[in-house]
Amino acid sequence: MRKLTVFGVLLLTAFALLYACKKASSEKEDNLLNTKGTARAATNASALALTGPFMTAYVEVNSNNFVNPGCYTYGTSASQLFGISVIFAANINSVNGTPTLYFNPQVQETLNSGKVAYLKSLGIKVLLDVLGNHQNAGWGCFTSYAQADAFAIQCANAVQQYGLDGIDIDDEYSTCTANDGSLVLAAAALRARMGTGKLITMAAFNQANYFTATYNNQKLGDILDYVFEQTYFSTNYAGRLQPYINAGVPKSKLGLGTDLGNSDQAAVATYVKNNGLASAMVYNVANNSQTKLSAMSNVLYGASTDVKPNCIDGNGGTPPPAANRSLIFDGTNEYLNSNTFNLAGSSLTYEAWIKPTSFKTTAPNISTIMGVEVSDANVALLRLGDAGLANNKVQFVLNTGGATPKKLNSTTALSANTWYHIAATYDGSTMKIYINGTLDASLSATGTIVANGTFQISRSWDANRGFNGQFDEFRVWKSALAQSTISANKCSVSSTSTNLEAYWKFDEGTGTTVADATGHGHTASLVNMESSDWSTTVPCL
Repeated sequence: MRKLTVFGVLLLTAFALLYACKKASSEKEDNLLNTKGTARAATNASALALTGPFMTAYVEVNSNNFVNPGCYTYGTSASQLFGISVIFAANINSVNGTPTLYFNPQVQETLNSGKVAYLKSLGIKVLLDVLGNHQNAGWGCFTSYAQADAFAIQCANAVQQYGLDGIDIDDEYSTCTANDGSLVLAAAALRARMGTGKLITMAAFNQANYFTATYNNQKLGDILDYVFEQTYFSTNYAGRLQPYINAGVPKSKLGLGTDLGNSDQAAVATYVKNNGLASAMVYNVANNSQTKLSAMSNVLYGASTDVKPNCIDGNGGTPPPAANRSLIFDGTNEYLNSNTFNLAGSSLTYEAWIKPTSFKTTAPNISTIMGVEVSDANVALLRLGDAGLANNKVQFVLNTGGATPKKLNSTTALSANTWYHIAATYDGSTMKIYINGTLDASLSATGTIVANGTFQISRSWDANRGFNGQFDEFRVWKSALAQSTISANKCSVSSTSTNLEAYWKFDEGTGTTVADATGHGHTASLVNMESSDWSTTVPCL
């Protein structure tokens, strides 16, 4: 995002603060791409139920609260001022030469909080801006569809996991060698992975050079839903937009940008309105933006901008929708009891979202997640810790024959107060543990599962092995899920999925039972739990 102020960039390998700089000029190559591949790259004309001109907010979440765009309204009916709100910004880092999606702590907190769901509940579309991080990776540097697709998968997974409405492409602050054909590959891959139900936009800055190359007979402008030209340093609006129009981008997809550090808000809004553009884009919406936003809403909508009471900076609270909940366990006597499960067979998958608050410090240092444990000879259990194992490592315990169970330990040690998606699978030959969709550990094992008894959550052998933290989205499958399936469906699956034996969403928000969404009757009863144990803090929105 082109800006006038300095922002901190958190590197993976250092904690130094870097100063914002202008994107280095790079050699541009005229490159008409071939049409290999089968990516579906249709534009998403119906994704927004908005009519222009609408306003788009970019929020630098390193220094501003993402809830604020939802606090600004206009008119006697208190209409929401913004149609789109963009989280600024995730990064493209280079990890061992591979473009990798990265969230700094402020972005991660925003994604994990209820702020995304709050804005969406107001009818505001929420996008994630993704830009370079002064490393050898960026949107403009893909030379093949396969490279672009590998990164598009990461973006699509983030959109699904955090309940976002799409991705905003921001080709800045990378040190890789750019080429004019890269962005059409990236956009085509994103559209193929996210479908037409999600938005793909671009924060552009004199970058019409990307709009001439083609992939599968489509240009970048054919695939993108909106292009927001960041005209922060220029009032030559027509001159900045004409190259995009010449490249075939219709005015109905174009927007002009203003930085609230400048004073050109009324001029930008006037040009947008008089020229039939889609949107007026605003960077950086903060808690004190009312006056300058009024200069825009007066032009666009004939009404000044108002501020909702007790809203700015989240003072009014921003809970997720009522149907999305998790459960809090105290690590002592709180747990869930379901009915008897017979897991006999040669395949199994456990899935769970967990957020440990703390880890056990008394032997045997076990925090139970879920499963059946009748004895060593009758067990299928997912937990943290064990005698001789760190209390913050995952352990999958499974009997596949004989008096002694097999135990698979994770390589990764978990951190407190962080959501993790944990999956454990057995396919008749190998036990595996996945953390956040990535294979973490595996162990050769054969035989038929021996696990027949009461299925419990946050309790196993005795009352001293409870979990201290939060649980959400628990599933039991009588099949071994593939990594691709686990990674793609961490946040939700169809309750009628094949081989899905039990599915507890924890969305009740009240009462003393948790329903089994599959209809198989595995209702879980809350034991020693209070109404305050229902939480609106969830991993997926």
